[in-house]
Amino acid sequence: MYLVIVDQRTGEVGREIYISYGNKGNEELLYLYGFVIENNLDDFLMVHYPIEALQSIPLSDSKARLLDMQKAELRCLLPRNLLDHGFFAGSSLQNEDNGEGPTSRLYNYSWSGQRRVPSYLNKLVFPQEFMTALRTIAMKEHELSLVASLLEELVGSGTERKPSDEEVQAAIWEACGDLGALELLVDLLRVKMMELEEGSGTEASDTELLERFHFGEVEDHERNNKNSEDKLMNRNQWSSIVYRKGQKQLTSLFLREAEHALELCASEQS
Repeated sequence: MYLVIVDQRTGEVGREIYISYGNKGNEELLYLYGFVIENNLDDFLMVHYPIEALQSIPLSDSKARLLDMQKAELRCLLPRNLLDHGFFAGSSLQNEDNGEGPTSRLYNYSWSGQRRVPSYLNKLVFPQEFMTALRTIAMKEHELSLVASLLEELVGSGTERKPSDEEVQAAIWEACGDLGALELLVDLLRVKMMELEEGSGTEASDTELLERFHFGEVEDHERNNKNSEDKLMNRNQWSSIVYRKGQKQLTSLFLREAEHALELCASEQS
């Protein structure tokens, strides 16, 4: 083991040296180092579509091939800082219209111009790689047939050229847009919240526990708080509650983003 001093100035004798664990969420901190940070700004939420569910949906084989052609991701990490660019951000986006915000990473998938890029896209916090997968999974039979026709028209029949992943994404966007993907995303986040709350209650329940209990050494607590009504929990219990509370909070915030995007998408397609 060795230390690398980033600051090249000479250290003072007796001055404490600090280290940084890096920008890590509570899940990573708890797993690697055994501690968590309350209200961790670097926390993240994992959302995934289960592979076993993919095998049971209609037209699963065709959709699996399209997912493979797009190199689509069935899971994504949602860092807390994505919420800074969402519908309910605390402050207005400085880069909203100058090409430096989230919109600059996107483009109009529709080559025919029949499906316009939705107005809400610059506020959508969910990664396009994951949205691509959800669009594919949510497609209906007639939409899947349209995708096949568009790709055949693009590359021609009887040729060896295969459509690129961008071309497949374009065809799927043309066929179905975002409505089905956002409905599926809302369902995934609701299931995530149900799983987090099962057996432990809501985020408010976790907050109440943390207010009523304290962590520390049993001997020190009994010696210093003989007449105290405070209850004690060990550090592992406290850390676990802080972690799950943060996960519930993030799920709630991202669910609100997804539900609002779904409302806007439905209103634009109606």
